[in-house]
Amino acid sequence: MKLVSTLLATSIAVLGSSQVMAYEAGDIMVKAGVINVAPKNDNVSITGVGKVEVKDDTQLGLTGTYMITPQVGIEVLAATPFKHTVELDGNKIGTTKHLPPTVSVQYYPMDSSSAIQPYVGAGLNMTFFFDEAGAVKGDALGPLGDSFGLSVSAGVNYDIDDKFMANLAVWYIDIDSELEGSNTALGKDYDVEIDPIVVMAGVGYKF
Repeated sequence: MKLVSTLLATSIAVLGSSQVMAYEAGDIMVKAGVINVAPKNDNVSITGVGKVEVKDDTQLGLTGTYMITPQVGIEVLAATPFKHTVELDGNKIGTTKHLPPTVSVQYYPMDSSSAIQPYVGAGLNMTFFFDEAGAVKGDALGPLGDSFGLSVSAGVNYDIDDKFMANLAVWYIDIDSELEGSNTALGKDYDVEIDPIVVMAGVGYKF
């Protein structure tokens, strides 16, 4: 019985260890999944016109992380282009597309051999707007200026085995654009605070 108990305990330990991926310096993690960008409400109020809101959109999200140490990594967030509906007092007035690449430094507080790996991060975002279309009081929806701002993030990896993982992550991104309306019926340019909450759920692979 003692031999059986020893073999059983050893087997459990081996199986348990095979389901854990130890993070090491030089590791690369690539994750893909569904990502949603949800801008804040009341993005801008235009005097005499109304409140303009940018609605949310869901796309394919991609992240790549390079581990500098077992507990510190550099992450790049990318996605297929987001297409947002722009509404004026609840009525659609146009659409815009954007790409929000974000670079973050992440910290993993747990021991590198833990199967559950929560993390927090902070970084920089550059958002590019393009393909604006629509009308505001008969005028084409003015271009939205590109944005450069800070971001903070948090997430968790669950290591399925020594290569594959499940992931859930959230970012808050400071995106402040400018609606160019000086040469339209709007009469001037307006600051647009988008400041979205970004949520991604996906799977990943460690190289």
